[in-house]
Amino acid sequence: MKKHLKILATIIILFTSSHFGFAQTNEDCLTCHGDKSLTKEDSTGKEISLYVDEAIFKQSIHHDLSCVGCHVGVKAEFHETKPEAVNCGECHSDAQDQYRKGIHGQKYFEGVKDAPTCRDCHDYHNIRSVDDPKADTYRANQPRMCAKCHADVRLVSKYQIPVPAPYQAYMESVHGKALEGGNLGAAVCSDCHRSHDLRPSSDPTSYVYRTNISSTCGGCHPTEEEEYSQDTHGRGVKRGVTEAPVCTDCHDEHAIKSSRDKTSPTFPANVSKVTCNRCHSSEKIIEKYGLVSERVTTYLDTYHGVGSRAGDPKTASCASCHTSHNIRGQNDPLSSINKANLPHTCGQCHKGAGPNFAKGSIHIIPTGKKDVGVYWVRLLYISLIIAVIGGMIAHNFIVMVKHIRDRYKEAKSGLVIRFITVEVLWHFLLMISFTTLVITGFAFRFPDSWWSSWMTHSPTAFAARGVAHRVAGVIFISLFIFTFAYSIFTKRGWQQILAKLPVISDIRNVIQNLLYSCGFSSREPLFDRYNYAEKAEYWALMWGGFVMILTGLPLWFENTFLSFMPKWLLDVFKSIHYYEAWLATLAILVWHMFYMIFDPETYPVNWSFFTGTMTEEQYMKRHPLDYEKLMARGEILGEEGVEEKSIESEIGTAETEESSEEEEKE
Repeated sequence: MKKHLKILATIIILFTSSHFGFAQTNEDCLTCHGDKSLTKEDSTGKEISLYVDEAIFKQSIHHDLSCVGCHVGVKAEFHETKPEAVNCGECHSDAQDQYRKGIHGQKYFEGVKDAPTCRDCHDYHNIRSVDDPKADTYRANQPRMCAKCHADVRLVSKYQIPVPAPYQAYMESVHGKALEGGNLGAAVCSDCHRSHDLRPSSDPTSYVYRTNISSTCGGCHPTEEEEYSQDTHGRGVKRGVTEAPVCTDCHDEHAIKSSRDKTSPTFPANVSKVTCNRCHSSEKIIEKYGLVSERVTTYLDTYHGVGSRAGDPKTASCASCHTSHNIRGQNDPLSSINKANLPHTCGQCHKGAGPNFAKGSIHIIPTGKKDVGVYWVRLLYISLIIAVIGGMIAHNFIVMVKHIRDRYKEAKSGLVIRFITVEVLWHFLLMISFTTLVITGFAFRFPDSWWSSWMTHSPTAFAARGVAHRVAGVIFISLFIFTFAYSIFTKRGWQQILAKLPVISDIRNVIQNLLYSCGFSSREPLFDRYNYAEKAEYWALMWGGFVMILTGLPLWFENTFLSFMPKWLLDVFKSIHYYEAWLATLAILVWHMFYMIFDPETYPVNWSFFTGTMTEEQYMKRHPLDYEKLMARGEILGEEGVEEKSIESEIGTAETEESSEEEEKE
């Protein structure tokens, strides 16, 4: 009721005063707009407050202006006509002209409702001077003010603003930290982008356009700008060389950090291996502008370069010799790398450096015309290494082949049948298919590796890799099907499976083998037809093969399986397939290769996988329990020159030794 009486009184006052031609005063306006509950709805139905806090307005720089001075169209009558939009340009025409030319103004007049206007930066009724610490446009507050839009993920995504988080990057920069520490002279947004005439970096008139960046930074760093304008990079920019680096290429845009910061691109250890490397290792730039190649790589091979790669901030970097902003060509008399100036340049670190420091190349590239001494030494030693080491390899290869051949003859002449022909063939096909699956499978996951690029360098090669992987998969699956049929439906297969079943004695043999190998026991473990290592490997193969087939088929026939199974399950199958492949590959390399090649008793290779036979002596040594069974069944025929030894005496000796050890302990 009280509110309605206020409004009614205001109407009466305005109505009566209009007959005398009096304009409204601020007090008249505040009669209604001083009410906190005064609101209206916009075109979208959103409720908007029309409340004006008189106390805040009196602190504004506009406190001595009348409301109707800005809100044109509000006559003495009670808002008979809708007030016109506030036009700040009536008083601030220069600022308005600049705003219209800037990216914000252009977007606003194109109809982009989210484009900032005067009130978004300067507020409505709380407009303060830029020198007022409470103003949003005050230097210390400016980054946070700009962040209202430029840190808004929704706006950045909606309008595809190229720099997604400038505020966060700026506050971590040397400028942001200085400002936060109270240094109002530190660069803020308007120093680089200006206040009203903000333009995109693609606009040639923008202060952050590539060719204008050095002059923009020069506003605070005039000495560096003067040096840069005369160096090879600065002159390149003036000539229109778009790839020539400017301040932001080396120092970054918003995340400018001190050269003492280890994460800064200008940190001494990062200058050569990161910052200068971007351009001076780019084949495109080197070829386009005729630059000398391998500048960075030849530096990184030097004593200084090794220190830089190790992260030593004291070692000489590119900037130590070429300077940071006054980089000039070698033939320029003012260049720090001119031969006449090299003693002074090197003398910064090497006290007393003389003219000999300038005699020779800094970036050594051995050729027949340059760095000739290093070239001939390099050529001589490479030839010598090839001849000497190559000869050693050839010699050792011949010796190795002889031992491999002897092992083969020995295995082939063996009397003990370890594997029959069908089992040898099965192992051979398994070896080929498994190796093919490993190579082609990992080539899919690591297509850019040096060993796999020949399978992935083109669509044709990549398709051939896929065919090879699937063919090997079919062979692998067929071998498993054969294994189950062979083990169940043949007497030999059934005997082999029974012999491979784990038993309690396998655990005892593991312990005994470790004790024997560590020197804690003098008795060797006694193995049957298959020892614990062979059994573990076989059942690991069976389990791993089953897992690879189970997970591999859905990956092969993806569309078919996705018709009845969820994608998340297929993703799980992919992970299992990948990590099981790693497990199987490493198991073969670490476990199987040891017993087939690196075991001193079989080195350089155990040929039984190919010949299917072993000598009686070898079998008696490695599988004494099964050897005794074969002898008892008469399945081993004697041969001249082969000493027949009863396993019983060996077991008896072992038991005697074990008893002696127990007596000694007692």
